[in-house]
Amino acid sequence: MPQIQVKSALFDADDLRSFCFQLLTRANLKKEEAEAVSDSLVESNLRGIDSHGIARLPHYLERIRQKSINPRPEMNWDKLGAAVGRVDGDHGLGQLAMLKAADHAVDLARDSGAGWVSICNSSHCGALAYYGLKIAEQGMIGFSFTHVDPMVTPHGSAGPFCGTNPLCITAPGKDGKSLCLDMATSITPWNTIANAAIEGVSIPGDWALDANGRGTTDPNEVVALFPFGGFKGSGLGLLIDVLCALLGGAPIGPDIPKMYGDLSQKRLLGGLVGAINISHFTSVDSFQERIVEIIQRWGALQPLKEGDQVYYPGEPEFRTREDRLKTGIPVGWQLVKQFNQLALKCGVSPLEVSEPQTNDDSMLETSATEYLI
Repeated sequence: MPQIQVKSALFDADDLRSFCFQLLTRANLKKEEAEAVSDSLVESNLRGIDSHGIARLPHYLERIRQKSINPRPEMNWDKLGAAVGRVDGDHGLGQLAMLKAADHAVDLARDSGAGWVSICNSSHCGALAYYGLKIAEQGMIGFSFTHVDPMVTPHGSAGPFCGTNPLCITAPGKDGKSLCLDMATSITPWNTIANAAIEGVSIPGDWALDANGRGTTDPNEVVALFPFGGFKGSGLGLLIDVLCALLGGAPIGPDIPKMYGDLSQKRLLGGLVGAINISHFTSVDSFQERIVEIIQRWGALQPLKEGDQVYYPGEPEFRTREDRLKTGIPVGWQLVKQFNQLALKCGVSPLEVSEPQTNDDSMLETSATEYLI
């Protein structure tokens, strides 16, 4: 995934979970729901998906303050058939609606062999892999889709129509090594652009357009991203919009309130989560053994460049998670400052880092380092 390089400090995952939990409970979330949201954010960072990790929390908190996100949603579940249903997120945090939808999809699939749950009246839900992997943990194949406001140009267009509209498909393996494809249909996630703006760094000139329809390296000037793969990413993004909007009664891309627009306006986002019960087709154990074989044969392929490796979908994130559990999660220095300002306002203990000893803001708890995030 395209990333940016910023000066960062390293933090233990459990410390970040605790910090996020405290901020969310101060914002009036129930404890168990604050725990779920905190875990989803920190897990994204552990897997190297910093665009959808804790960097989004200040935005969520501001939307809660401006009442466009309901901190205590009364989510409604409607079973619409033997294998289908709908979750109304009651304008709460999107993580909560997606988790509820994933749970119901699994329950439906236990009886029917498959379960599909649409979502309405939701908000930004973070990285989809979190939900897909939870379905995989139940021995099922997982699907999750979401859509957002217009951020991506249709192929050949100078203006946006759909959002970054990601999808995730998971297939359970063994020992935590499941296949997990989690990808936006844009060339890079919009929140990577947001992170670049927070940290004051530039972006490659072929990622995005400015208001004049020209490529830009300034993240503050970006009004639209390019789709990945030209017409392929463009078409896939549109069909994901159809799945998320039309089944749940949500608005389509151009009509969705902007994530970074009027923060008092509810997002009205839709989504779709699916689960396939493998045991209705074959033995779960034999399926998982075949996934193990696929992973081994995939990784044994000769790479194009000497010294490289061919990674299965989800392997870079799996390895990053193992590394960051040991070394810590890098958090951009400007984001650390933003968090500690929030902590001061909320009466929460700040993130502990050493003050810089020089004029260089690259200080860490240990030494100056730059990370790709």
